[in-house]
Amino acid sequence: MKISNKKTLLLALLSWKAFSADAVNIGVTGNIVASPCVFNGGNTNLDINLGNIQASNMVTPGSTSDPVAFDLLFTSCPLGTRSVTVTFAGTPDPAAGADYYMNSGSATGVAVAMSDAATGSLKGTGSSITKTIAADSTATMPMQAWVKSASGGTTPGSISAVVVMTMQYN
Repeated sequence: MKISNKKTLLLALLSWKAFSADAVNIGVTGNIVASPCVFNGGNTNLDINLGNIQASNMVTPGSTSDPVAFDLLFTSCPLGTRSVTVTFAGTPDPAAGADYYMNSGSATGVAVAMSDAATGSLKGTGSSITKTIAADSTATMPMQAWVKSASGGTTPGSISAVVVMTMQYN
């Protein structure tokens, strides 16, 4: 009988923690987000060629080149994706201002500009455009790019700017 009491006492001591456990709540969270569209036919790079711009046309402060039209094209947008918002980012040009991107090419005295072709609104760093997805599961944002000479006296050389676009689907 003494062995049986010892076993009962040992079993009670070992199971003591099981009877004194705290209840724990586990919270599970998350988001269901809109699926992305296919941008630019699946190509993640979009190169805009401004062509040859005569330096003599960029001598006067505030002069600009002719705009070059291009589209931001979204296709194969899944059901449930209602709109796309594109936010622009890059290095602002110190002379032309925050709405213009700094030229990292060898030409001096010019900045790169981009605008919404429909409204003419400049799309510098931090600006955005929102477009509703059409019934055919596409969205097109007509855009323009050009260069501006903020101070005049542009020297010949290459033009290059990188603009990063972040897409948010809703």
